[in-house]
Amino acid sequence: MLIKVGFFLVLCSVTQGWWWSKSKQVCYGTYGCFSTAKPFDNSKGNTPDSPEKQGISFSLNTRRGKGQTIRVNDHSSISNSHFYSGFKTIVIIHGYMDKSSPWIQRIVDEILKFEDGNVVVIDWQKGAAQSNYFKAVANARVVGAVAAQLIKDLKSVGGISYSNVYVIGHSLGSHIAGYIGEIIPGLGRITGLDPAGLGFENYDVTVRLDPSDADYVDVIHTDGETLLHLAFGMAKAVGDADFYPNGGKDQPGCKNTGGIFLELLTGNFNKLIGNVACSHMRAIDLFTESINGGCTFNSFPCSSWSNFKNGQCTSCGSGCAVMGYHSKKQSRGSFYLRTSADEPYCVN
Repeated sequence: MLIKVGFFLVLCSVTQGWWWSKSKQVCYGTYGCFSTAKPFDNSKGNTPDSPEKQGISFSLNTRRGKGQTIRVNDHSSISNSHFYSGFKTIVIIHGYMDKSSPWIQRIVDEILKFEDGNVVVIDWQKGAAQSNYFKAVANARVVGAVAAQLIKDLKSVGGISYSNVYVIGHSLGSHIAGYIGEIIPGLGRITGLDPAGLGFENYDVTVRLDPSDADYVDVIHTDGETLLHLAFGMAKAVGDADFYPNGGKDQPGCKNTGGIFLELLTGNFNKLIGNVACSHMRAIDLFTESINGGCTFNSFPCSSWSNFKNGQCTSCGSGCAVMGYHSKKQSRGSFYLRTSADEPYCVN
């Protein structure tokens, strides 16, 4: 419900903060200083809140126990936990107006069903729950800095390899993953689940997820239209491999939001918000299904959705790719596929 409310608040906040006089800066100790000057003018003059005000927390989940709290700069919280450096470390990050929601727990459960590992969930609910969307955009930078410090702590205490760290982010969480990757050298992999477009799509790579942020960056686009269509994802290819199920927008079973202004005029906000959330959240559903489900989301290299629909990309050519958890780092380029409206989303 928080996510759906957040989409309505985006509409209210897009006109906030578009005008500001000069850049501002705040500093938070070892996490550094955060300015609103270019290229970080994407926050529309909003500076980020402190880590304390945002209430950033980390929860460790393993096959030996779930929900253990580990803390930045508290090495004993790590050494006394179930953390095991011999396993992959997987970090999951929610987005705007979200929290450690049921969808995150489903991903945690599916990953631990597939393999043993250290699954760390980042909760930044206070920083994300902003009526002004661009304040959350600013807050995301601090979340990235704090999360990067935790990963450094995991290396100091457990001796992990950065190449064995995998970060998964949804919406704004995708760009937080990118900020982590800018700080941590040689991060193994980042998966962006429908990265947020507003405030990122047409900005410098420094402020958003991009291929330089990890050894392998794969992205699933499911809601990549403009804000006029009430879409909150990103159409731009921003990874090493970018996957566009059903063209990357208007997912099957989700009502096309092109006619949303009628619903605005008639005051049908619940229906409107539900429709908007559907495609943006579908990236999560597809990714979760890919871990242990019956679908193998084989995807074809293609230059556009229209070419794919016209049957011009029916062979693997330069190489097909698998979308989701089992995507291979050798995959490069843009890939298209069809999925269905219902779980397990396979198309025969």
